[in-house]
Amino acid sequence: MVRLAAIGVGNRSGKYLRYLPGHPDSVRLVAIVEPDAVRREACRKLYGLPQEACYADADAFFAEPDRCDAVIIASPDKDHFAQAMQAIDRGYHVLLEKPVAQSYQECEALKREAGQKGVKVGVCYVMRFMPVYRQVKALLDAGAIGRITGVVHQEFVGIDRMLHTYVRGYWNKAVESNPSFLSKCCHDVDALLWMTGLHIEAVQSVGGLEWYRPENAPQGSTDRCVDCPVEQKCAYSAVDMYLRRGVWTDNFPIPEGMTKQEVLEQEMRQGRYGRCAFRCGNDVADRQVVTMKSREGALVSVEMNTFTRREGRKTVFSGTEGEMTVDGWMIEVRDHRGGTLRRYDYRSDAQRPLHANADLDIVGDFIEAVADPTRQPAVTIADALESHRICFLAG
Repeated sequence: MVRLAAIGVGNRSGKYLRYLPGHPDSVRLVAIVEPDAVRREACRKLYGLPQEACYADADAFFAEPDRCDAVIIASPDKDHFAQAMQAIDRGYHVLLEKPVAQSYQECEALKREAGQKGVKVGVCYVMRFMPVYRQVKALLDAGAIGRITGVVHQEFVGIDRMLHTYVRGYWNKAVESNPSFLSKCCHDVDALLWMTGLHIEAVQSVGGLEWYRPENAPQGSTDRCVDCPVEQKCAYSAVDMYLRRGVWTDNFPIPEGMTKQEVLEQEMRQGRYGRCAFRCGNDVADRQVVTMKSREGALVSVEMNTFTRREGRKTVFSGTEGEMTVDGWMIEVRDHRGGTLRRYDYRSDAQRPLHANADLDIVGDFIEAVADPTRQPAVTIADALESHRICFLAG
């Protein structure tokens, strides 16, 4: 029985903890750390924890002796490094949400400290666990397109996600989180390296913050969308997004005695999510293209496209014997001689929640590694170093 603690019980951790009810004989939640009182109490009730097992502060949790065997760290990016180092120092195994730290030097320090303490550190790189990408890797490993000559990867962030997370949200300042390319695309970079086996030796990057700036605000607009005379015509309206369409609203904590509608209306007038998208003080890139050259001679490009309603990914792998296109959940492989086409359809997985249960598989793999002294997590801190190195170089 693995005794597990969760540090940060917001959106990501909430998904990972769904693994627990189905595996009561192998893992038990024994403590949580969450500064938001509403989220903390909701999680406490959901998992039947006593009040003394619920902490508002990570330092208070780590001050307690022998609290658990392992921790999930899904707190804000800026807290990952310090909390992971505290956990390692206590001898707790760590499942760490990406990005793992705010500098490459911190990533290296985590790897070094974990090795010295004999602690296992897994990284939540969900793409490695998704069936569609496991199939891609198997095909490439089998030589389906010959030697890889190039990769073009598009990450469609989606305009609503961009506004909620990187413009108005808690990932809108690099010093408080990380550059947006690292935050959003580090597991894309990792997956490409994992699937292809390429070794990157040169990195170039173009892009930056070009649109969500005060000088681009519509004429006559105001600081808050709820009072704005041009809100009805603005494509970036918070009122339209949260109140009319009701998207990205599931993770607003609802205090006792208030309705969700009341919380959203209050947020529009007083909170960070009701602000004009051009006046949020954000400083992370709203578009970026990163190109890489591998030691093997292949060229790789990764585009972070935030000016689209589409969410998801499209990747084209070019090779000496054929090409492979991965568009969402569909794989197509075509050879150069004869043009024979093979399709691998994973679209039914798109209907399965939690990245086709890949979020749960991450946790299951980690719990098994903690319980088995001979095993390591499928994605270790050492595995994650290269993708973080590339993303930090990209800026």
